Amino acid sequence: MMNGATRPGVLTSLGLSCLTVGLLSCSASEPQDSQSKIYGGVKTKAGEWLSTVALVSNGRMFCTGTAISPKVIITAAHCIQGSNPSRIGVYVGEGNEGGRVTAQYTAVKLNYSPKYSRDIEGWNDIAYLVLDKPLDLPEMAYIPVLTDADETDAVLQTGLDSYLVGFGNRDGGGFGVKFEVDVAITKVGDNEVALGNNGKDSCQGDSGGPAFVKLKNGDWRVFGVVSRGGACGTGGIYGRMNANICWIQEDSGVDLGFADYCEPSKQQEPKTPEDPKDPEA
Repeated sequence: MMNGATRPGVLTSLGLSCLTVGLLSCSASEPQDSQSKIYGGVKTKAGEWLSTVALVSNGRMFCTGTAISPKVIITAAHCIQGSNPSRIGVYVGEGNEGGRVTAQYTAVKLNYSPKYSRDIEGWNDIAYLVLDKPLDLPEMAYIPVLTDADETDAVLQTGLDSYLVGFGNRDGGGFGVKFEVDVAITKVGDNEVALGNNGKDSCQGDSGGPAFVKLKNGDWRVFGVVSRGGACGTGGIYGRMNANICWIQEDSGVDLGFADYCEPSKQQEPKTPEDPKDPEA
């Protein structure tokens, strides 16, 4: 549950995905029944979290994504690896019990991070989809990606709260209906963040889905992408969007507004040392 936190403009949306457990993957090339749960959460109200969308194959939700612009969705690399755009649709709505829905949008391009691997420093389990047409969502539905250094220092700290949204299986059974849960940040790294414990968590069926944080001034930011985890309720690992957002902007060919953030550091050329002055006689 959100513990009374004000939602971003009463906007947000759905998303089912496949958080990997150990080495288990869930790609669109081999859709699997979700066994994931939003543990310890509550049902969202209509019209909330609109930027969270479901990836659909053969009329069934299989992974989650986050719309960061009207035509670009961020999800997990393991969700789309080995697939082609024609097999993946995107659904926006409140969901249906059982997870069977009709996608309103089609992917026309997709790719996953070239750094994606089981690396100890972070898996870079992040991908993007470009849609055939813009999402029919209000501008306020798109929650900014957390890139500002000061904001990051303030909200990505061990012990602070993050917020997850998903359509996976629930503690009491069933899936396909949008739920949300507040979880603790348990570890922060350069490429990944660990979230959830003590029965509050996401699991299979939530891969590629978002993690949000709320700034002190009440504004929201999205920063995480569900990657993998252990037993449901014990926490999971989320890729940091900012670690791959520059590659996404360049590779997708869509201007996402990160020009300043992604501009390479300008290297100053070394100055030529001045000739030593002759010592005074």
